[in-house]
Amino acid sequence: MDARREQILEWICTGKHVIRTDYDKPASDRTADDATCSAHDAAPSEMSTSSSSDIPDKLIGADHDLLIPSSADIDRVFHDGRATWARFAKLAEAFPLHAFPAEFANLSIMLKDVPALPDNLPKGRFIFGRPLWHVPDPDHTDDTEKLEWDLQYAYGVRKFFRLSYPRPIECRVYSQPAIPGHALLAAQRGLPFLTMCWSYILSVRILELQGSKPVYSRFSLLPVSAKTFRATAGEVVLNLGASASRKLVRWLCAVLSPKPGWLADGGEFPPWAAFCAGDRPLVVVTADGPAGFVLKEPPPSAAEATELLIEFCRLYGLLEPGHKYKGQTSNLPPPIAAFLAALALPFYRNVGLQPQFPIASLGKPIPQSTKSAEYTISTVRQYVTDLRYYMTLSMHPSSIGSIIWSIFWQPDVEANLVSPWLASISTVIDPILESRDLNLLAKMFALRRPRVAPWWLGIFLLGDFVILDRISRYLKTLEERWGFGSMALPDITVAAWTGSPQSFLDSEPAPAGRGPMEQVSRADVLRHRYNFRLQEDAYLSWRPFGYVAKELLEPDLWPWIERGYIREYSHWVWYIKRGNVVLRDVQLGFRRDTERFVPDVPDRLKTYSARRRAGHDSVIKLEPSKTSTLRMIDSCVEDVCGDRDACILAMPGAMSHPWLKDWRGLE
Repeated sequence: MDARREQILEWICTGKHVIRTDYDKPASDRTADDATCSAHDAAPSEMSTSSSSDIPDKLIGADHDLLIPSSADIDRVFHDGRATWARFAKLAEAFPLHAFPAEFANLSIMLKDVPALPDNLPKGRFIFGRPLWHVPDPDHTDDTEKLEWDLQYAYGVRKFFRLSYPRPIECRVYSQPAIPGHALLAAQRGLPFLTMCWSYILSVRILELQGSKPVYSRFSLLPVSAKTFRATAGEVVLNLGASASRKLVRWLCAVLSPKPGWLADGGEFPPWAAFCAGDRPLVVVTADGPAGFVLKEPPPSAAEATELLIEFCRLYGLLEPGHKYKGQTSNLPPPIAAFLAALALPFYRNVGLQPQFPIASLGKPIPQSTKSAEYTISTVRQYVTDLRYYMTLSMHPSSIGSIIWSIFWQPDVEANLVSPWLASISTVIDPILESRDLNLLAKMFALRRPRVAPWWLGIFLLGDFVILDRISRYLKTLEERWGFGSMALPDITVAAWTGSPQSFLDSEPAPAGRGPMEQVSRADVLRHRYNFRLQEDAYLSWRPFGYVAKELLEPDLWPWIERGYIREYSHWVWYIKRGNVVLRDVQLGFRRDTERFVPDVPDRLKTYSARRRAGHDSVIKLEPSKTSTLRMIDSCVEDVCGDRDACILAMPGAMSHPWLKDWRGLE
């Protein structure tokens, strides 16, 4: 221990704050620049056992290395991971073709503490807010302080939400040969029609919160009379018959137009606004054709559009509820599946994916009794009532990114063992990705993380198979696409919102003893340090490895380390600008607002032990383990104040390790 740290330790142990000035600056007391400059000049005794400067692109185990895991650990993680994911695949294959786990019957499982959008949204392009966290003070005894003055509370990372875009999202309708992935999409009756209906409902709801209204544009389909209609090859026919109301016909002709059939009165479009084009024209057939078509019919409100959606679904028998059996439920009712697809539209826009649907044909109307449809109708209305919660998550693509990619996160996998874990997943799901079997993949995800999987299902239902290529790339590189960074970085706020942990930061630290020589896990050290910097983004999901003697840590951390306190999410605050005044809108979240949250929906994150753990014939890429380890090192050299110094890493010789060659983390 250097002299300055020894002096601080003496203060803590004796309580006598006598300042010594008679010591020399130790040689090991280097500045950040000194540490960086000398990283490649370390003595041979400080070098890692892996001293080669030529770093391979495959992860090769090394015993007794500071950073590289042993071959035995690599084999263990790889084989256990493969056994675990193979089990999910086997369970998913046993499901009936279009069945999903029973948890999918209630989509509010995604919402735990998600805040609602404000009742009165500004008309600008953005709104922002931030969370308030409670970090218990070990020495705090007075609970009477006001919240705004209580130092146990700290604000977190500010998030910006975009409210409007210059253009709506263009969706496509296509012809596709029969492949497994297409089967999932084709099984959802009326998916493109219903998704466009939900797109309108979501969009108009946010306009209403802004005090705006939609208007029909000059683009609209014109219904054709059933008496004169003659089907032509290549047309997609929507036969509404004689039962459809005049308002339903007018609305569908707008939302299904191949060009934007409605506009916002402010000029720009909400995040969910979309229209559906394609090579095959859509023809709307009604009993009286254009004679009953009122061009100047005012567009419906969100509530009115919901009733029109229900009318449309009842017309074609699309409201049949899923049947539960043996812990499973049948495929989601079409309007619920389309709701998930519509929620994924802003994410598609942000990541450059193209929503595309197989050609849909509903045939002739099949009226459905009200009794059999009652459950699905009440579910649809409930989702519309709760739209302000769903929209908060849906309109923030980076939050969705942190949610969906956490499907592959494993809490007990350490940072330098990420490569064999992800490689084990690849061996199981690569054949599924190559076959484009969206159905099987969605079930596997649902079995593993029920609160995460609905977002994946919505993304799959929008039909762009490029997302499967991005899954494959992520499992090999920790990035979904080259040159764009990753959306898989953890977000502690979103983890609290959804009730689905995304990183080691979401776990509770263990209390340590009071002695200065007590060993503290690096994971706990970083958890406590992060509580001092809650307004900074996190970028390490995987658990740090190793331990640090408490005497080597900042004394600021000691009280928290000894008690093992963890932060708690308090609430969310929106900031709304009204003229020269910024108003605060506090939102407690879905669980406390509605008391309808379903708590008992556990993740299945247990790993299964493989019978054989020695050796493997798969290529395990170096990049995921190396990237995660460097992120760990980067976090470990930053103290509670944000100052960076290699001395606090407490890993002698690490700065000269081959993995850190050309690393510029201390500059």
